[in-house]
Order: sequence, then structure tokens, then C-alpha cells
Amino acid sequence: MLDETEVSRFVKVIGAKGDCLHLRSQQRVPLPPAGRVLILREGMLAIDAMPAKGKLQVLDFLVAGDVVSASSVLPAPGYSLRAITRASLVSLDPPAVDRSIPAQDYWAFLVARSLNQLARASIHQLLIGRLETEQRVASFILSLALRNLRKGMRQVSVDLPMSRTDIANYLVINCDTLSRTMMRLCDSGLIERHSRHVLRVIDLEALRRRSPLASLLSAVFERRDGQESGSASCVEESASVPSMLKITVSVLLW
Repeated sequence: MLDETEVSRFVKVIGAKGDCLHLRSQQRVPLPPAGRVLILREGMLAIDAMPAKGKLQVLDFLVAGDVVSASSVLPAPGYSLRAITRASLVSLDPPAVDRSIPAQDYWAFLVARSLNQLARASIHQLLIGRLETEQRVASFILSLALRNLRKGMRQVSVDLPMSRTDIANYLVINCDTLSRTMMRLCDSGLIERHSRHVLRVIDLEALRRRSPLASLLSAVFERRDGQESGSASCVEESASVPSMLKITVSVLLW
């Protein structure tokens, strides 16, 4: 898995070849047309789906380095990108970027990021389709905590820039149920709230035990110390995530 420094380096180089778009919080933009790619430079975005006469569904929360294209997100009516925080995007034409850095590194970066997002989409389907409410909330918090986890850390701070309504929509539960479930996790000593948008995971191992998807979440989100950088790590990540998905799906459907 590419670390934050490598992702930032790629985004900076790639961004120099594209058009930058700055978004304010809650601003919406349409999905890119075929042949264009959007890369999130900073901030957080939500992929929203609004079916005709339906309720808003948050499909994913995008973070810096994530990629959006017509092949990664269905370009259908009612689908859009929404800024959760202030954000900046780069819109680019892939062939133009391909000349600025080694082709192998560039395409390895895009493939690795796209596969990571595909894995997250599969996790989301499992989460809302197979898990009970508390398991959904625990899995969601665990996925965010694992992004920030470093070797030797026993407690992990988690930023929650998204609203309670956004989280509830993502987990397909109502807001009151989300609040009650978060309170139970606090009372159990697994997490504590620092503020409206920040919580701390107190007992990471206990939180893992609350999530049937813990092994899959670890494979997708947890940083591996000593992992190779560059295209080699991208290839390794690309190969490992689909295998873990197959194993987890088999266990859940058993």
C-alpha cells in the first residue's frame, strides 16, 4: 500500500498536468465524463446517489489520492460528488500525464488506488447487506482507525468530518439508531468522544472483535510497516485485496 508521502508525491506530479477545482463544504459537482479522471488532492468528498423518488445514499467517502472516473463510479442520473470539507480536485486527461512520470509508476498508482476503492465498495455492500447495526458502526469506526494506525499505538484518534446524517446514510440506519449505538460503544469502553467530529478508539482489539469484517478491513486499510514502495507495492496490494475479499464473502455467506 502506498503511504501518505508517496500518494502526495504522485498527486502533486499528476496535478501539475491537470485543471484544479476548489470546492467549498457541501458543494456538489457532477461526475467526470468518459475519458477524464478526477483525483482528490485534499479534503473529503462523498459519492452520493439519489434514485428517483428515493432517499439519499452515501456510497463512499473519498480521501486525498482517491480517483474518480466514469469506469469507477456509475455515471447515472442522480449520482454526484459532494464536498464534505473544503476540497480540491484535479481534472486531467491520462495520456497527458503519462508523459510526465514513468508510465509504469503512473499506471501502477492509478490501478492501486482504483482497486482500493473497489475493495471499499465491496466492503460497503457486505456491511449494509450482511451485518447487524452495531457491527456496521464498529466496522465503520475500525476502518477509519486503521487508516491512522501506526506501529506501537494502542489508542487511535479518528476524525469524523462528515455529519451524523451522512454516516447514517452510508450505514443505511437512521440517525437516532446511530447515536444510540455510538453511546453503547462508548459505555463499553471501546471509544470515547472528544468532540462532535473527533473520537478516540480506546480498545482497538475489542473493536476488531465487534466487526466480522476485521480481517478484510485490516487488509484494505491498515498500513504495513516495512512494505516496499512504488509500483512493486502497488502490484502486491492489487493481488492481495481480491483474495481477501473472496475469503471474507465466503465466511459471511456460510
